[in-house]
Amino acid sequence: MLTRRVILYRLYLVLNVAVIWVLFSLLFLYNIVEVEKSVLATRNLSFFSLAFAMLGIIIAGAEAFFLKNMFRKLPIWLSTILRMTITFILFLVVSVIVVFAYWFFRHDGGESFIQFEKHFVQDVLLTPSFLMLMVDLGFLAFLSILVLEISDKYGPGGLRNLIRGRYNHPRKENRIFSFLDMNNSTVIAEHIGHEKYFNMLKEFFSDITEPILNNGGHIYQYVGDEIVLSWQNDQKGKQNCLNFIKEAYMVFKKKAEKYNDEFGFAPSFKAGIHAGDVTAGYIGIIKKDLVFSGDTLNTTARIRSKCHDLGHSFVASGDFLADYRSTGRFSFEEIGAIELKGKQEKVKLYAILFPELVEVVHKHSKPVPALKLISSL
Repeated sequence: MLTRRVILYRLYLVLNVAVIWVLFSLLFLYNIVEVEKSVLATRNLSFFSLAFAMLGIIIAGAEAFFLKNMFRKLPIWLSTILRMTITFILFLVVSVIVVFAYWFFRHDGGESFIQFEKHFVQDVLLTPSFLMLMVDLGFLAFLSILVLEISDKYGPGGLRNLIRGRYNHPRKENRIFSFLDMNNSTVIAEHIGHEKYFNMLKEFFSDITEPILNNGGHIYQYVGDEIVLSWQNDQKGKQNCLNFIKEAYMVFKKKAEKYNDEFGFAPSFKAGIHAGDVTAGYIGIIKKDLVFSGDTLNTTARIRSKCHDLGHSFVASGDFLADYRSTGRFSFEEIGAIELKGKQEKVKLYAILFPELVEVVHKHSKPVPALKLISSL
């Protein structure tokens, strides 16, 4: 089931695709004039723009909300063929309806419907300009699918950065990173089986998506049961990062019963947070990925790995909190300067606290070592 924030994000993508369709309406008008110059005097540019916008919204909406997930379990080649076929049929039907309506309202009366239908088929559907419409719409349908797939690959803002070439050359950035992973994942996988555990992991990452979108998080990468998130290192980024932790905690607290019923366990997570300079850029020849490199990521990973030993679920570094202006929603307990593996100097760490953070033990879980929704602070 799609959450409100995911629906809004997909609507945003659909509207962006519709804008692309409007821009391509100019190309389409040029193409049909090239093959049938007589249409220039009888075609209205505003009509083409409006019609293409409507077609773009309908087709991109169908693709984003239905077709993307309808065939996801099929092989990619078969899924693509079926999506393209349905998309082509959809825009063929919609375009015929739009052209028919336009032709009907601008056509002179005084003839029977049969005569009108005959003229419509001969003067519209069987013309070179309508064939050009089909060719251009086919290209736009493919482009829409491509845009949506790339957006899913690179996440919110990723396609824009790709087009702008923002990371074509290495660039230094100051960013916040949070390494977050599920607690007791090995134990859970052993008790429920790896296939069921994988389905649980999919649910876990699906449920955490809305808190990420709500708080402007950038999904850097998934590594097994771990997700790495990033924000710009400023006051807004710091607040969004902390808000995300709290909101994600509340999501899994509310859905604990659902997870217990379906999988026998309610997932919990721990997170380490750190901030600092990194170098960002695309790497790879046959497969490109946006990569952040630098000691900041290594330190964040070490902080997350220390959560269990320190007895705290959410731990942030002093560098992250150095210039943070508290809003009163969070408090921080100083843990002290801790030695981290691979670091010559000790790192000052703090536990993140908020009122809703309580220890919850699920009585209906299967008999394994006590699983907590979030470890008590």
